[in-house]
Amino acid sequence: MQVKTISVGESVAAYSHGKVVGDLLFTSGITSHDPVTGQVRGETIEEQTRYSFELLESILDAAGSSLADLVQVQVFLGDIEADYAGFNATYAEIVPAPFPPRATVGATLPGYRIEMLVTAAVNGAN
Repeated sequence: MQVKTISVGESVAAYSHGKVVGDLLFTSGITSHDPVTGQVRGETIEEQTRYSFELLESILDAAGSSLADLVQVQVFLGDIEADYAGFNATYAEIVPAPFPPRATVGATLPGYRIEMLVTAAVNGAN
């Protein structure tokens, strides 16, 4: 089942916001792209992380899931040396414990400081 939510806006390329397979939701990469303005939302890693999680929560909700149902998180930071500490502190405020397994790597993200994708349980499978 394809997952789509108006809160995240239209996909700008050939992908879905998420896809449910069995009891798992797999999301596409989520950035701090504001679907209303078409611009990056937030300047700091903390601001971009918070907004990215707002968008993620819209996708999770549309699939019948939540942050408490995260199974795995993959994070890409545009400047891992400068932004890791700020990202990690913000992440720890947003994601409920016990924290899911996570990979955080440096990547080239033109215009963005963060992109993440997750796998989450749906339909009470967690």
